[in-house]
Amino acid sequence: MKSKPRGASVDTADLCLSLMRADHEDEVVELLTEAGYWEDPTVWRHLGDMENNFSSVGNQQSEPIAALVEKIVNGVDARLMNACHEAGIDPEAVTAPGSIREAVSRFFEGHTQVQSDRHGRIAEWTERQGTAEGRFLTLSATGEMPEMGRPGLSRPSLSIADQGEGQTPGSFPTTFMSLSRSNKLRIHFVQGKFNMGGTGALNFCSERHRFQLIVSKRNPRLLPGDASQRDREWGLTIVRRQAGEGGARSSVFTYLAPVGATGDVAGEVLSFDRARWPIFPEDPKLKDQGADEYSRDAPHGTLVKLYEYDWQGGKSNIVRSGEGLLRRIDLALPELALPVRLFECRRYRGGPASFSTNALGLVARLDKDKADNLEPEFPVGANIALDGKHIAVRVYAFKAGKAKEYRQSRYGVVFSVNGQMHAAFPTDFFGRKAVNLGYIADSLLVVIDCSNIDELMREDLFMNSRDRLRDKPLARRLEEELQRYLREESALRALQNKRRAERTADRLKDDKPLADVLQSLLKSNPLLSRLFQHGLRLSAPFPPAVGSGHGQAATFKGRKYPTFFRFKGRESAEELTRDANLGSRLRIAFETDALDDYFIRENSPGAWRVRVGLEEDWLDVPDWTSTGPRSGIAQLWLNTLPMGATVGDVYEYLVEVTDDSRVDSIENRLFVTVARQAANGGGEGSRSAGGNKGKGNLGGASQFALPPITPVHEVDWEQHGMDEGTALKVELADSVEGNGDGSEVYDFFVNVDNRYLRVAQKEARVDAGLLEKQFLYGMVLVGLALLQEQQERAKRRSSEFDRAEADRNENPNEFIAIATRALAPIFLPMLESIGGLALEEID
Repeated sequence: MKSKPRGASVDTADLCLSLMRADHEDEVVELLTEAGYWEDPTVWRHLGDMENNFSSVGNQQSEPIAALVEKIVNGVDARLMNACHEAGIDPEAVTAPGSIREAVSRFFEGHTQVQSDRHGRIAEWTERQGTAEGRFLTLSATGEMPEMGRPGLSRPSLSIADQGEGQTPGSFPTTFMSLSRSNKLRIHFVQGKFNMGGTGALNFCSERHRFQLIVSKRNPRLLPGDASQRDREWGLTIVRRQAGEGGARSSVFTYLAPVGATGDVAGEVLSFDRARWPIFPEDPKLKDQGADEYSRDAPHGTLVKLYEYDWQGGKSNIVRSGEGLLRRIDLALPELALPVRLFECRRYRGGPASFSTNALGLVARLDKDKADNLEPEFPVGANIALDGKHIAVRVYAFKAGKAKEYRQSRYGVVFSVNGQMHAAFPTDFFGRKAVNLGYIADSLLVVIDCSNIDELMREDLFMNSRDRLRDKPLARRLEEELQRYLREESALRALQNKRRAERTADRLKDDKPLADVLQSLLKSNPLLSRLFQHGLRLSAPFPPAVGSGHGQAATFKGRKYPTFFRFKGRESAEELTRDANLGSRLRIAFETDALDDYFIRENSPGAWRVRVGLEEDWLDVPDWTSTGPRSGIAQLWLNTLPMGATVGDVYEYLVEVTDDSRVDSIENRLFVTVARQAANGGGEGSRSAGGNKGKGNLGGASQFALPPITPVHEVDWEQHGMDEGTALKVELADSVEGNGDGSEVYDFFVNVDNRYLRVAQKEARVDAGLLEKQFLYGMVLVGLALLQEQQERAKRRSSEFDRAEADRNENPNEFIAIATRALAPIFLPMLESIGGLALEEID
């Protein structure tokens, strides 16, 4: 059956192809006008059959890549669902795969079940396998490059195509055009099983009308024998934004549905009969053979086109590293179930583009690239039990300068659910005092896998927009555990110390170091001495060397599956007795012959289970954290004692470790006697006296030592993250626990090629070297004053909420950088002007 546009002779198939090839909203409006649809209100149906649908569509992702990957996830799910149906299995039946990995193993690799740790993981596929499957799930960029098109045409149109199950024209209202329907809620093997929706991308489509095209055909093999002719055709619609009717305050989204539409009856979408339709792109290198963005056809599937999609990297080739769309997709989908083939189909100056490649997901990409891009011994990780639900932490440390090829600074910590990013922290998270990894902040990426939490915890942790955590106690607890782990991870501390040594290696080796000069300056000025008497310690500026904690890393040779996992210093199965103070965490060390990646690897990882004996039953301990093993040593932290614990109580714990290689787990029994609360307010018993006085991770406000000072010249700006406007940057080098005199050590980096300093030197009549020293020491004094004020503010925080909130957001590095940048233009002129004022001039 062919449905003709009313009042026009254009064929629906021709209209479909024309809309597919259009790349600007003016072209779309023209095509719909010529077909007689644009100004006919009766042929447009409300999205979700809701007149007030803008509140749902508008309350989605605030970031375009997060919205885009929803479309990719829908394509992945369509392929998985299609494969399940073709195997004759109801996706909701008990015989259906119970996980994504099992579905990939059974339907795409031909295994009857997951028999190997390599099964069901696209990271194990060859490039040829990835490309072969990726050709059935594609993302292509079309349109013109900015330098070749009309002015302002710089955003590409993005098309996502899949040869999946597809939908009949009649089902469009309950699938593509629905809002808040739970179409996949009871299906365990799809990537988007939590029904996150796909309307968020509309907010980033073409500037005025927000156009989105959908073309789809149901797999004929999945249709019943009595299916109608229309059910066997390709469906076609386009979504648009239009002004609300009757003085409505918000816009409304509608979609083209002219078939059978009247003033009182909503219509259906267009359809046309074709056995195959060209929804896939072909490599632009084959253009001389007739290949273009829509030249490879499919017997069924779905095409979604997002016109002029507004994402920040639209001007670049989408398959490039760093800012390209490829890396952004890999990051937003850390663990892709199936590969996606990307095609750059826009025309470049000098000839057609010839770029295509596979998106595999961040984890698979890093697994393939780790030898070239990651620091040795990484990734490392931990397992956090939160209210009984296990959350896996994996930390990647890149070699200097390599991180920018995989992530932007806004994605330092990525929270993932079922392979899709749901929230993120920027890299300045690592500069918090509670984390203290500022020297390696630009080289870290942390992936938090929350796939094993239940639906209720997911709702409590994440906003529906999937771009941030909720500000609730549960999220704050997870954040605090993450901070604690990162701060205490020995491999990260070792790398932090190494990078610090590299950054400060070129410090001027004068007979009188800069810090000594500053100390003399302070002693010679009584007023400055009094100003800094509360908080500034004239102690040794360099903290004691901190060991890496790696132990026997050079000689340790681990096993994939351990033959023993026992309390450190004990025989296998030997019990351990420990005391635990009320209000404190308890740390237990284990020794094993397992490899360092035993608990965090993708393939057949080990697993912890921690239970406590209560009321003649074993109950899972809800809150604990495990780290390691590192060179044969693992740590388990019990974060809380059982509710109602009192001094003298004895609790028996059963700590189990298991993996795919064993039938029975390795068991260790721990007996804990409850002791009175520690005098210093808790902790693990390893902190220095007085180091944990407050309610936050770092306790109360502490003193800081006279800083080592490094002048930075323009040639080293990139290494220090500076530019011509930067005046001062500080890095927390060591904390209360590590520095023997109870102070914090900050490294100060002063930009002596600051633009305003150089201008002053050029125009001033005094010695240029003197101005540089004035700028250098003046900025250091300003930085010290800002640090001291921040610590004084910490003392004044009255409530536990105030302290916790401050701990979460405190990053003195960023605060001082912004303040001194603002001060730099007026600093030297101000000194000169005020210093030259006479009393009578002031009067």
